[in-house]
Amino acid sequence: QPINPTITMLRSRGIILTLTRGLRGQVSSNRLKRASLGPREHISTEPVVEEGLARLRGENVTQPKRETSEEHSLNHHPKDDSRKIRAARYVPLSIPITAETQHDLLAQHVTPLCQKPYHKQLNIKQQQMFKVLHTLGKRLAQVQAPIERTTKGLPCPLESPRPSPDVISYRNKDELGIRSGVDGNPKTVGFFIGRPTDPLMVSVPPTYLINMRDSHKHIVKSFQNFIRESDHRACHHFDDGGIWRNLVVRSTQSGEKMAIVLIHPQQLPEDGIHEIMDELKRFFTEGEGSSCQLDSLYLQACKQTKCTREQAPYRLIAGKKHITETCCGLDFRISPDSFFQINTGGAEVLYRTVQEIAEVSPITTLLDICCGTGTVSLVMAPHVRGTIGIDEVTAAVQDAGENARANNISNSTFIPGKAEKVLPQLSRLLRECSDVVAVVNPARSGLHPDVIHTIRQSTAISKLIYISCKPEGYAMENFVKLGSTLGPKNMKDKSAPFVPRYAIPVDLFPHTNHMELVILFDRVTN
Repeated sequence: QPINPTITMLRSRGIILTLTRGLRGQVSSNRLKRASLGPREHISTEPVVEEGLARLRGENVTQPKRETSEEHSLNHHPKDDSRKIRAARYVPLSIPITAETQHDLLAQHVTPLCQKPYHKQLNIKQQQMFKVLHTLGKRLAQVQAPIERTTKGLPCPLESPRPSPDVISYRNKDELGIRSGVDGNPKTVGFFIGRPTDPLMVSVPPTYLINMRDSHKHIVKSFQNFIRESDHRACHHFDDGGIWRNLVVRSTQSGEKMAIVLIHPQQLPEDGIHEIMDELKRFFTEGEGSSCQLDSLYLQACKQTKCTREQAPYRLIAGKKHITETCCGLDFRISPDSFFQINTGGAEVLYRTVQEIAEVSPITTLLDICCGTGTVSLVMAPHVRGTIGIDEVTAAVQDAGENARANNISNSTFIPGKAEKVLPQLSRLLRECSDVVAVVNPARSGLHPDVIHTIRQSTAISKLIYISCKPEGYAMENFVKLGSTLGPKNMKDKSAPFVPRYAIPVDLFPHTNHMELVILFDRVTN
C-alpha cells in the first residue's frame, strides 16, 4: 500500500508517538480506580499533529486525495433506523393565570423541585438516572451488546449524583421572551406559561425565581420599562409589525454583565435600526438603565426564529466586545452567542468528573467532539499530550482558539466542520498514537447517527466520554448505537462496539428535573 505522506512527515518530525498502551484503570462497582499519573511530559509548542491538522483545515493542501473505498463506506451508509422519540403531549391551560397565582405557577414550571430540600432533590434525580440506565441495559441487550450487568441489573455501575456547589442564583445566562402579562400588557418581559398557540398563555416576570441572579432580574425589569416607553410594538408574531422579541442576559462570577436585545427589523431602514441602538445606549448608559451597570450591550436584528452571527451579526451598542468567565483556573471569553454551561460552579465539578473518569495521562490525545468554545479541551490540556476540538459552528471554533491563546495553551487545536466529515481524515493521523480518548457533549438532540457511525469506525479511539443533559431522549439512541453489534437488517456490525463502564450524574440544574449524566464507554475489541 502507498505510504501516507502526512503520516511519514509527522513520524519524521517526532509528532506521532508509537508507545505501547499501558495498563488501564479498572472500574469497580464501589469506586473508580484512578491510574496514577507521573510527572507531566514536555508538551511541544506546536499543536498536536499540526501539519496534518492544517491539511484538514484546508491550509496549503497541494495534493487533494480521491475518496478511498474505506472513506466511501464511512460517508455513505444506510439511513438511520433509530426509534422516534415522542415528546410528552401538551395539555392546554384550562384556568386563566392571575396576578395572585402567576409566580407560584412559574416556579412550578421552571423550578419544580424548589420546595424540596436539596438532598431529597438529589435522591429524586438518582432514581431518574437509575431508570435511564435500566432502560439502557434492556435496549443494549436487544442489540446484542457485550455488556455485563451489575448486581442491580444495570449495564454499568452508577455513582451517586455529585451536587452543585451553588444552588441559589446559579444561572449565568437567561433568555426571556415578550408577550402579554396577566394584566394584559403586551410588553411583559418574562418566561411563558403555556404555548404561543394557547389563548391563555401569559408572560410572567422572573421576580421570585430562586435560580436566577438578582442582577439579571434588575436588567429584565429595566428593559421592560424601556420597551413600554417605546413607540415600537412587541413582536408576538413575525407578521404583526412589532419589533421587540427577546432579551438575553449573561453574567460572570466576577460580576460582569452582558445584555443582548433581539428585534425583528420588519421594514425598518438601517437608519431606523441605528436609532433604536442609540435609544438603548442612552437608556442603559445615562438613563434609568444605567443602574444595571452593564459591561456589554448588543443588538441583533433577526427576521428568522433564530439567526447565526453570519446571518444577522451582533451589533455592539456599548461597552466591551465580550465578558470573561473563570472556570477551573482558566479564563474564557463570553461572546453573545458563546456556549458556556449555565452553572459555572457546577461546570467545574463536571469537568473534574470528566478528567477523573477518562483516566488520561501525558501520552493521551483527547478528541473534543462538539467542542463549542473549547472548555473541555482547555481544561484537559495540562493533563494530556494534546487536544483536538471539532465543531461545525465556525464562530465557536474561533472563540476556542482565542481562549487557548488567552490562557497560553499551545497543545490544543480546533477544527471547524462536521465531525462525520473531519473524523475519517483525522483518524488516519491518529492511528499510531498510543492512547486516544474522545469526549462528546452534544445538545439535547444528541449526536447525528453519522457521527456515531464515524466514531465506531475510528479505530484509534479507545474510550468515549459522553456528557448528556437529557440521557432519556435522543442521547439514548446514541448509547444504543454505540453498543450495538447488529447492523442494518440485523446483520452483524463488524466495527468494535463501545459499552458503558461507569456512570456519574452531575447536578448543574438545582431545583429542576434535569441533570448531566457522564458515561464512560470502553471499546470492546475482543
